[in-house]
Amino acid sequence: MFDNSTKIGRVMGIDIKLHFSWWLVFLLLAWSLASSYFPQILSGQSLFVYGLMGLGASLLLFISVLLHELSHSFVAKIRKMKVESITLFFFGGVAGISDEDVSPQTELMMALAGPLFSFLLSGLFYLFYTLNGNPFLGAVTFYLSQINLSLAIFNLLPGFPLDGGRAFRAVLYWYFKSLRKATYIATMGGKILAGLMIIVGLAGVVVGQGPGFWFIFLGFFLYLLAKVSYEQVLLKEALRPIPIINLVRKKFEVLNAQMSFADFLKKYSIVEEEAFMVRDAKFKGVFDLQRLENLAKIKVEDKSQMKLQSLSLSLEKIGHLDSKDNAYTAFKKFNQLNIGLILVHEKGKIIGVVSRRALNKCLFLELKYGSKS
Repeated sequence: MFDNSTKIGRVMGIDIKLHFSWWLVFLLLAWSLASSYFPQILSGQSLFVYGLMGLGASLLLFISVLLHELSHSFVAKIRKMKVESITLFFFGGVAGISDEDVSPQTELMMALAGPLFSFLLSGLFYLFYTLNGNPFLGAVTFYLSQINLSLAIFNLLPGFPLDGGRAFRAVLYWYFKSLRKATYIATMGGKILAGLMIIVGLAGVVVGQGPGFWFIFLGFFLYLLAKVSYEQVLLKEALRPIPIINLVRKKFEVLNAQMSFADFLKKYSIVEEEAFMVRDAKFKGVFDLQRLENLAKIKVEDKSQMKLQSLSLSLEKIGHLDSKDNAYTAFKKFNQLNIGLILVHEKGKIIGVVSRRALNKCLFLELKYGSKS
């Protein structure tokens, strides 16, 4: 569910990405603040002024959420963990931390860092509110003080994947010595919390009081995150024990990089394979039929002359897997690249390929019939 995101920058060596839902919530919040909240706090101003205040407050809230998430990552880096990216939703985010085992102590420290930083931000905004004489800045900073305080308290609730839920899972993991069991219990807490939020939101809509729609929206979002979080643990437990070498195919179809797409259709239209390695003097990339969704827009005469190399994803972008990698590492790489085939190296030499189809079949069998199913 995190694929629909856009990279907007890099901080502390970490890619910062925005999930598509961020834009919707940003505009909804700015509109809500401009049309309702700020007119009640500071009456008599123009719609333009309220709009600027709403946009400014929403942007500063986004920065607050970013700092909250960076505090998690800062602790992770101190604990010698690799943080590749942060995908931001509006009221939180997900850090792309390396899949190495995280100790309960480290997860507890990482989980609590975010809410503690939000408490700090709340105090700083309130201090600025008390010292500032400008009514417009005062209204914005007071709102930011209150919302950061609310986010800190909300995030401490024991429902995974909220920070409080992560802290709860860390304690359960330490007690049960099972990440799967700890995650199951913590995500159940998240689902129960999500259900309560939806009920409260619906009640608010019926009686016409309180931020009912916001509660419903956040409740559904929290439920989805809790569900996906547990599925990720199941997936990781299923694939990590499997060496990638078990899935390597040493004999595979190789196409000439200079072959035209028209010739490919004549020769390979009935072949079951969907992805092929292409090469001339050396391997050039992967030609994947699943990546050709825009090919229909190209004129027929141009299409017939296109070479497979121009339609392939280059090896420079794909990289390779190592024979010592596990199936979960391969799964992450396939999802990141959205490609159907990856070369596997051993001691710097190509020994074969792994296909996405073979990996998905392996995952299906492990989840359905594996020892932990």
